Amino acid sequence: MEAYVYTHTRLDTNEIFYVGIGTQDNYKRASFNYNRTNYWKNITKKCGWKVDIVCDNLSWDDACKKEKELILLYGRVDLGIGTLVNLTDGGEGTLGRKHTDETKAKMSKIKKGTKQSKERREKTSQVMKGVNCKKVINVVSGLIYNSVVEASKSIGIDRTTLIKKLKGHTKNSTNLTYYKSEN
Repeated sequence: MEAYVYTHTRLDTNEIFYVGIGTQDNYKRASFNYNRTNYWKNITKKCGWKVDIVCDNLSWDDACKKEKELILLYGRVDLGIGTLVNLTDGGEGTLGRKHTDETKAKMSKIKKGTKQSKERREKTSQVMKGVNCKKVINVVSGLIYNSVVEASKSIGIDRTTLIKKLKGHTKNSTNLTYYKSEN
């Protein structure tokens, strides 16, 4: 599987503050803002960030090596020797990791033990039906959708993916936003 190495740069100082690796996923990982450290989130809340793809079409091993090189070059803030908020020296990704049967059994047991409340199940049902939901507007066309489900179907993306974009958890490359009524 091919991989790429990316950097995140602060918009206020134009300083690189993070180095990461992604697989060929249309650079989605590079643009995600969830599953990041508090250091990373504090910077992006303060000043914003941009993505640069440094290397592309690499083997996973080569991408890991390049990530380590760049982290060493820019240095880590937590060690007092650089600008990066990376918490490791890099190169330890888990691409293709296979869980043992024992681990799979533990994860299954945890999932099965998690029961949703009746209220939660009802809310999920209403969301899927588009009842009592937030409306979504296409800011270019002005078209208003009655729910995220309706909007996601119209543009052909997954409902949860669209929710993440609308909430700002991932980069919103759509023309959609939550509709704020005048009332």
